[in-house]
Amino acid sequence: MAKTTFWSEPNSDPKRKYRFVMYVGGIPLWTVKTTNKPTANVSTTEHQYLNHTFKYPGRVTWDPISVTLVDPLNPDVCKSLMNRLKQAGYSEPLSANVRETMSKEKATAALGTIRIAQIDGDGRPVEEWQLINPWFSKMQFGDLDYSSDDLNEISVEITYDYAKLSPIGPGFAV
Repeated sequence: MAKTTFWSEPNSDPKRKYRFVMYVGGIPLWTVKTTNKPTANVSTTEHQYLNHTFKYPGRVTWDPISVTLVDPLNPDVCKSLMNRLKQAGYSEPLSANVRETMSKEKATAALGTIRIAQIDGDGRPVEEWQLINPWFSKMQFGDLDYSSDDLNEISVEITYDYAKLSPIGPGFAV
């Protein structure tokens, strides 16, 4: 009997790049245009013995993710991001008496929980990442151009301690 392949099975459906939703602490889902998923890096430690070099895995670090948002008039995402920056402890230097500074506690509280969910054709989550202790490490509020009628976009970079993959869907063994 011939063995069926992945491509000939009607119920097989690969994950698609455009099937995702991202939950960024109160920012509307529909304003998220692009994002990348978490990236883990494993450092390498070498040990040399005589004429040989042996390599061992070291620490895991997680790269920041980049998110592109569209900036509508209502709700004003630009204003929402600036409010979060202020909640994180940023104050405009209006006088010498401004002494509040940012802290990890305030920055992570201002941003809240961040989740990236890939969904199937029926809108059900099949993969979900949660960023642990996330905060905005970069905000770029877009470019202006008289010759373009493109939507204004905001680019943010989100740094976090680590990412957690939640087991969702039939592909995960329990």
